[in-house]
Amino acid sequence: MTPPDSQARIENWFVRRGVPHFIHNYSATEDVFTRALPVLIFWFLLSSINGADVDGSWRQMIFASLAGLGLLLLSGIGLNRLRNRPLLSRPQRVGWLEIAIFLVVPAALPVIFLQDWTVAWGILIDQIIVLIVVFAVTSYGLIAISVWSMRRLFKTLGQTFRLFTKALPLLLVGFMFLFINNESWQTAGTLDPALLWTVTGCFGVLSAIFLASQIPKELRNQNQFSSWDEAIMLADDAPVTMEVKPHKPIETKKLGKRQAGNLWLMVFVTQAFRLILVSILIGLLFISLGLLIIQPTTVELWTREPPEIVFSSSWQIFGNPVVLTIELLQVALFLGGFAGVYFSVYATTDKTLRSEFFEDTVHEVRQNLAARCIYLENVIYQEPIPAAQT
Repeated sequence: MTPPDSQARIENWFVRRGVPHFIHNYSATEDVFTRALPVLIFWFLLSSINGADVDGSWRQMIFASLAGLGLLLLSGIGLNRLRNRPLLSRPQRVGWLEIAIFLVVPAALPVIFLQDWTVAWGILIDQIIVLIVVFAVTSYGLIAISVWSMRRLFKTLGQTFRLFTKALPLLLVGFMFLFINNESWQTAGTLDPALLWTVTGCFGVLSAIFLASQIPKELRNQNQFSSWDEAIMLADDAPVTMEVKPHKPIETKKLGKRQAGNLWLMVFVTQAFRLILVSILIGLLFISLGLLIIQPTTVELWTREPPEIVFSSSWQIFGNPVVLTIELLQVALFLGGFAGVYFSVYATTDKTLRSEFFEDTVHEVRQNLAARCIYLENVIYQEPIPAAQT
């Protein structure tokens, strides 16, 4: 069928693009936990240290740490011997025995050395939580999605700035009155920092909910291709090619729930980074305007309290000193978060902005789906189609 090195390249490409569930027969034991093995080993050793008595002597902690490392090595050697592998080889798959060792061994150390069952149960619960989090993050490629999305964000900064400038006039009209309103400064400017971050976080949640509700509309019918020529053209820089028989029609494989969820997550994270960047730009704009037109005397008049000065410069702009206050930062943060919600609604409902907001991401989605279509044809179709070496 497909040469192993070609198949490995396209599967690694899927992982780097944040869609590992596009891999045929994607397995938790062979794909997910194996990729996360370094993290699991690090946490295993950290949990072994935690199993020592923190109030005891340093000798006891070192002894417990070495005991955990020794148990890890002995467990690995025993499993390799059981599976007829070289004794010190790296596991090719992480099965139930490896998972059981990860969960049980660190929890057993407090019982063995300290006879403390309370600590043991606490460590066991921590191990279970870490295992679930590591599985979710690794399975859906969340780190790879974030890295890839950040790279895409920097590559498409021009498009993001165009969206920002198109929405800026409407944003300024709506929020400038709030910015120079004493009631905004009396509320946001004097809020407790913890409460302010909570409110801003709620704005972020609202933006995320609205963005999440719009993504299915953009993903609809993206997995349909008129011909193999179209799929090959869309796959462009993906490390997969094929030779297609002229009479052979294209058959797209329907996405499963996990594959669709993986694709949805990739789009969500990518667009969320763009919304965060726009919110930051709006906040910086308000800070710049505040440094120019909002003086400490005005802040004191509005808030009825002396402002907390963060930075004061001897520079003057049109005869006014440049002074940065806590109140200005809090108002800018509040309005930036609020404007982020407004922009998420505006950019995904306005026809012109919506097409630009999702344009490059939809192209990446089509590319991933086209590469998957060719990959599945090469890997699982009963009549082998030769794949060119790239």
